[in-house]
This record gives sequence, structure tokens and C-alpha cells, in this order.
Amino acid sequence: MKNTLYILSLILLMFSCDREDYLDIQPKGQVIPSKINDYRLLLDQTEVFGNTQGLQVISPGFVNSFSNNELTSDDVMITDNLISFFPDGVASTNTYTWNDNIYTEAEEDGDWQTLYGQIYVSNIIIKDAPNASDGTLEDKLALKAEAQAHRAFAYFSLVNLYAPHYNAATANTDLSIPLRLNTELIGIDFPRATVSDVYDVILDDLTEAVTYLPNTPELIHRPSKAGAYSLLARIYLYMGDFENARDAANNALTLNNTLVDFNTFPDWFFPGIASPGDIPQEDPEIIWHKASSGTYSTTIASDDYLNLLEPNDQRRRLFGPPSLFGLSGTEQIYAMGFARGFKPIGPSTAEMFLTRAECYARLNQVNLAVNDLNTLREKRMDTDTFTPITATDQNEVLALVKKERRLELFMKGHRLFDLKRYNVYDTPKIDLTHTYNGNTFTLPANSKNWALPIAKKYILQNPEIGDNIRD
Repeated sequence: MKNTLYILSLILLMFSCDREDYLDIQPKGQVIPSKINDYRLLLDQTEVFGNTQGLQVISPGFVNSFSNNELTSDDVMITDNLISFFPDGVASTNTYTWNDNIYTEAEEDGDWQTLYGQIYVSNIIIKDAPNASDGTLEDKLALKAEAQAHRAFAYFSLVNLYAPHYNAATANTDLSIPLRLNTELIGIDFPRATVSDVYDVILDDLTEAVTYLPNTPELIHRPSKAGAYSLLARIYLYMGDFENARDAANNALTLNNTLVDFNTFPDWFFPGIASPGDIPQEDPEIIWHKASSGTYSTTIASDDYLNLLEPNDQRRRLFGPPSLFGLSGTEQIYAMGFARGFKPIGPSTAEMFLTRAECYARLNQVNLAVNDLNTLREKRMDTDTFTPITATDQNEVLALVKKERRLELFMKGHRLFDLKRYNVYDTPKIDLTHTYNGNTFTLPANSKNWALPIAKKYILQNPEIGDNIRD
């Protein structure tokens, strides 16, 4: 059983090694996957498995995902009082100030590394699982479908991190990220595909995979129909295809619509589902478990965000002052992160209610949008003071949806991407401003810097990737 940890998911990292370093070997004591159980174990690897035998290899697991966007939005701030947690020149600070380079020429980009690692393992399974030496055709198709869903999530994350937001008018020419759909490691170039090309692969993977997936997952990290529909809802929303996004969200909620009532949590500063020892399987709102690769660290909520929280909003209990952690100051720190051992960024039932509500609002079905908002808010506001929303104006309801989405999805990987799409589809356009150590940094709505820079290390080793153009 333990040998399965060393299955050939140990990946020769395609972007961080010199090409002549690629090796076609089977290290002693390791297993090349060939049976159904081999591929199942690859897909069920949830934790990162690091370097081994001196080779520059890694198996990232399928839960670990992106975190590079967390400090880029208007939801967080770095105050002078807590600046010691964010030294000048480190990756987190470079991200916060929208630096032209987040990493040095010697540093890896953990998000890029992790997501392309998942894509490589997915490609192995998609290519080889149908030819497994045992198992039924149904077993093989199900394994391939899971790998396609994971590959879709990874590519969707990459294209939104490192490319301009999807815009139907320019997606056929906007460059995004390299597209890898095979397992070769030698003699391969890595030119960037267009945004449209990447979205085509993502949608093809998911629409094929959903047929062969179970309705709901046996284990929360496994893709399912509910998970695939949830990701499709997110994708179509980002594409501005609100009818398909609405339908996908509805399909997901038909399979899982559980919401947790925050009023039932113990009377302490963060909810019961964030209590010590909490595990993803115990959170019924998680549809498909993906987690940020970063830590919460000292995540300081911005004043702009906190001012949106109503006095009777139970989500206020997610935050606490620095004194809770032996620090001074009046900032509000995302205290949940110090109790919960993971940072969920995968699809959830709350996200699906908000996605469907936004689609209803944009399609001028405002009564249905308000119904979804009230369904969620009733589980988040104090029971004794909850008042249903009664708005009927389309623009007002859409603004309420955006507000609720921002409040609910704090630190769940959405805010930067939401701002990028609002700047494509809505007016007025949104500029961002951050202050760090007495200096002010601005990200204009029309800036190319909304797409994160690709690490210099990968461009130096694979020049055909090319720089992300910066302003």
C-alpha cells in the first residue's frame, strides 16, 4: 500500500527544469500505474509529496491549489502596525503591491508549479486509464472523468491568474498560458495558448466528464456531477454566459443545496465549523474540496470590506482583533484561519446560491434573485433580527448580490477574479489602491497588471512562453 505513494505521479516539473534534465526512468521500488487501483490512488492523493532521491520532482496532490491572488484585491490590507509580517521584497508583499515580478529568477511560483503538476498527472490518467489492465469500462471512464475535472479546475485557475479576463471580443487573440494535453517531457515547446483555446479545453473536459461522474462524491476531494456542474457554473459566470451559468448552478443545487445556519455555532469569536480539528468532510457546504496552498497568516480585513458587514451579520465572528493572538492594534484579523486547518476555495453551496442569484439578477428575474439571497442571508444573520430583502429594481438587486458575494466568499479565491470580470462586463470600472509602508500603489481598471506576472525562472528556461506584458 505504501508503495503507491511513489507511483509515477512524481513529476519532472516541466517548467522548472532544464530540458536536458528530463529523465525517462522508473526509480527502483516505484510503480508505473497500470491497474485501476493505481490510477485511483493517484487521484486520491490529497497531500503534497515532495522531492525525492535528489531529483527535482514533486507530486502536488489534487486538493492543494492556488493562493497568489489573495493579497491582490480590496478585501485585505497591510497596516504599518503589522508590517513585520510582510517584509519588503518577499513574494506576498510583491503580490500586494502588484510588482512586475513576484518571484526572483531563482524562485518557484508555487501556484504555477502545483497546477501544472496536477495537469501532468491528469494527462497521464486521461491517456492511460482507459487502457488499464483490469477493471470494467465503467471504472475506466469514471477515472478518466475525474482526471478531466481536475485538469479543468487547474486550467481554469491558471487562465484566471495569469491572463486577461475572458472577453468574447478579444479571447481569440489574448494570450494566456501554455496548454499541455499530453505527457511528453522531451523536445516540447511551451508557447502560450489564447484565452479562448484554454476555455475550450476546460469546457470540453467538463461536459464530457459530467456524464461519467457520480451525483455526489464518496470522498469530498473527488469530482462528482455536483462538483462539475458547480465548476461549470463558475466558468460560465466568468464568461458572462448567464443563462448557462444559471442552469449549471441549478443542476448543482439540485444535487446538494445544504446551507449551515451560523446561528447554531458556539458563542465564541469564530464559527463551530472552524473549531480546532475541523476537517473538510464535516463542512456540508463544500461540494468539491479544493484548498488554497497558502496559509491565512495574518490576514487583515480591509476597512472597505468590514464596513459592508451589518451589525447583525454572524460573519463578523470570523474576525478578531490582534490581541487574540498576543498582538497589539485595532485591526480585524481573519481569525477563522487560526482554527481551521485548510482554506477552502472549491465550489460550495453558498457560492452556487450566489451564482444563481447573480444570473437571475442579470437576466432581470429579480424575484428569483431575491429569493436566493434571502435563502442564504437567513443562515448568516442573527435569527431574531433577520429581515428579508424586498428590493425589486434590477440594478439594486445586482448590487446586493455583489455585496453578498463579496461578504460570503472572503478569502475563498474569488475577489480578484470577480473584480476582473466586473471590469469587463459592468460600469463603472474599478481601480484598486493599496498602501504599504507609507507608499501608495494603484492598479487601474484597464491595466494589464490584473494578470499576474509569469515567474522569470520559467521564462528564462522556456523563452517561448514570453513575458506577461506589464504597464
